[in-house]
Amino acid sequence: ESIWQNLRLEKDALSVHLADYPVYNESMRDKALEFKMDTVQKAVSMGRSLRNTFNLKNRQPLASVALVTRNAEEKKVLDSMRDTIAEELNVKEVIFHEKEDELVEYSAKANFRVLGKLLGGNMKLAAAEITKLTGDQIAAMLNGSKLVINVAGTDVELNEENLMIERKEKEDLKVINEGTLTVGLDTKITDELKKEGYARDLVRGIQNLRKESGFEVTDRINLSVGGDPALKAAFEMFRDFITGETLSASSQWVDGLEGTLVDCEDAKWSIKVVKA
Repeated sequence: ESIWQNLRLEKDALSVHLADYPVYNESMRDKALEFKMDTVQKAVSMGRSLRNTFNLKNRQPLASVALVTRNAEEKKVLDSMRDTIAEELNVKEVIFHEKEDELVEYSAKANFRVLGKLLGGNMKLAAAEITKLTGDQIAAMLNGSKLVINVAGTDVELNEENLMIERKEKEDLKVINEGTLTVGLDTKITDELKKEGYARDLVRGIQNLRKESGFEVTDRINLSVGGDPALKAAFEMFRDFITGETLSASSQWVDGLEGTLVDCEDAKWSIKVVKA
């Protein structure tokens, strides 16, 4: 109702509850925009799924996300939305690869349910031949090339329906595939990335304390930070980021500070804020 009152024109009903339900108008649809948003949301959703699966919290920055798509229109959209994807997945860089096999190593097994109907008693021979397929052969097939094996004198064309494709991630890379799109997160957390994650936890804690203290969004503060000794290096490394995000006019590290505690993995920050 509040939205209706803000947007209604004189000719519109006095209340949204008195308005007719809108009539669908196909000409108003922007299908190109729908495709763009669906594509970006799909990539971000897949990346977040990897984070959840491998317990990589969203505030922990990662070095990069790798994207591979066999759909030229998808790639064009994703390339144009690099900054959004990087921000949503909290990665430093979005990298495009031409082929999925740059991220994973392929192997294949026979889909007995599908091939068994076709090959009958020769199914075991086919299964043995399929295990010999190279990663390059499988990758070529996934990219549209024809892949044929000979089983007891009969040519059998292989595809994604009659094969079970297995993808083994390369070191420090966690990969997920959905249709034409493959997303890979670089899960190696360097010392600097780890410290940045600590700093982001601290920023979250300071922002919560600002709100609990009744400060206005624009109020500047004087910030005191303490906590486990291991966190001091993170504070010094990302002091500018911390003060900028929290509108701190000044910031200082105080050993033994007894303030509000903020969890940070297996350590704790201690913080105090006063209005500047």
